[in-house]
Amino acid sequence: MNIEEKKLAKILNNIAILLQIKGENPFKARAYANAAEKIRSNEVDIYSAYKNNTIHTLQGFGDALVKKINEFFETGKISFYEKLIEEIPESVADLIKVKNIGVAKAKKLFYELNITNLEQLVEAGYNNKLIEIKGISKEIQEQILISAQHKIASKGRLRQEEGYIIANNIIKEMLSIQGVVSATLTSDCRRFTETIKEFVFCVLLKDGVNIESIQQQINILFENYKSKYEHIFNLKYIITNDENYACILHSSTGNQEYLKSFYSFAESQGYNIFDDTIYKNNEKISIKSENDIYSLLNLQYVPPELRESSSAIQKAKEYQIPKLIQYEDIQGLIHVHSNWSDGKNSIEEMALKALELGFSYIAICDHSRSAAYTGGLSIERVKEQHYEIEKLNQSIQGITILKGIESDILPDGSLDYPEDVLKGFDLVVASVHSSFSMNKIDMTNRIIKAIKNPSTHILGHPTGRLILNRLPYEVEILDIIKAAADYGKIIEINANPYRLDLPWEFVIIAKDYGVRFSINPDSHNINTFTDVRYGVYVARKGWLEAEDVINSKDVNKFLKYFV
Repeated sequence: MNIEEKKLAKILNNIAILLQIKGENPFKARAYANAAEKIRSNEVDIYSAYKNNTIHTLQGFGDALVKKINEFFETGKISFYEKLIEEIPESVADLIKVKNIGVAKAKKLFYELNITNLEQLVEAGYNNKLIEIKGISKEIQEQILISAQHKIASKGRLRQEEGYIIANNIIKEMLSIQGVVSATLTSDCRRFTETIKEFVFCVLLKDGVNIESIQQQINILFENYKSKYEHIFNLKYIITNDENYACILHSSTGNQEYLKSFYSFAESQGYNIFDDTIYKNNEKISIKSENDIYSLLNLQYVPPELRESSSAIQKAKEYQIPKLIQYEDIQGLIHVHSNWSDGKNSIEEMALKALELGFSYIAICDHSRSAAYTGGLSIERVKEQHYEIEKLNQSIQGITILKGIESDILPDGSLDYPEDVLKGFDLVVASVHSSFSMNKIDMTNRIIKAIKNPSTHILGHPTGRLILNRLPYEVEILDIIKAAADYGKIIEINANPYRLDLPWEFVIIAKDYGVRFSINPDSHNINTFTDVRYGVYVARKGWLEAEDVINSKDVNKFLKYFV
């Protein structure tokens, strides 16, 4: 899904929300919401359908909706939406992203308290006004305040995968400018941070070109992107040449703590390092690559992902930087959902796609029975699914399909099936999907009880966060890590771009405790299998090697972890 399609999905979803707040026919609103979800989940390729004039053939896309989508791709706007937000400000739709606020409460906040945005919501909370709304207690008001402040702090930020789509498009356009040799993403983006607030590019030019002309063209390009995408505020570039490119790329990549430590060490070795040059005894040193810089200082090369703290410099001095895991190391896709629960594809389609992508095994982990809203599997359906998997394993060559489940961790910490049923799975991913508002002690005890369960193999998305959308639930994550280490359980690095959970800072801690990991896409359709790469970025920032990740092993070695 490209950025235009993301924007379309957001507009259609906002239409659904605002129509409900306005009190319109709920079925009409649902049609917009369903269309938005189909676009967002890649269930439909809406741009291709537009190009081929086949939107009307898509299920759930009626004439009125088709007309609006065509208008969007032709003009970048939907006039119906423009009129709607004249009545109800667009920012009102943001209110329902806040914890404990649904459409009904958002409607009351708008019509009774005239709250139209998150900032006004926070102000009303501070002034104790929210409790005037029926259904909002002082406790809920406090939860709303915390959640709304988180949303405000997230403004102007993009999730990692959104940012890279935009950045790669910008790079392609910069490379079309005559005189530009290369354009490299640097700063936070090059370190694969979870969210992106600014884009910084190192732009290498040919010798003798008109720099001013190129700068003008890049400035125009940046202005076009700022006007096109509402979340892009900070676009920067650094003009470089062959002589200073490597130094500038290095100095613009690491964060302040890392660079301070790096420069301090360089000075101790008699070097003066500036953003674009290196000197020793007033003599300029020729540098062609970042590797040259580290070799000059007798340091092991530090990959960009690790340039977050001074500890990396100490490891580099001792030549103890590990060989970090790579995407190509992953042999198996773990934790994917088929159309037996809330996935979009059949098990056969998922297996064949995984095989096409070069994976040698795939673990189908549909939702368990308590997750009825996702089509969770009853015990009888579990048996039926296992029978289908057995048949497919006989008919499809080159890939092994594993019988997995994503079992809900119930509020009391138990899993969702009896022990005899759980023993029938090749692996069990245990995850929290409900009762997010438990206090820290109860939530921690709940998860630890699940970890202690002999049937639990992998702890799924341990903090429950949704990046830029939902805060982690209250949990003592260090206690969770210790329990996983004590009971020999695997912790998931959920590679879904909305999750990236376990966060990399905790991955470092968990590795120190001896925990092993599984990098899982949590895919609900075959188009997101390659999201595994985002989990690999997290693992690399967490200093993980292939040896630390169990699905870097072949299927037989993988399964031995659960015996």
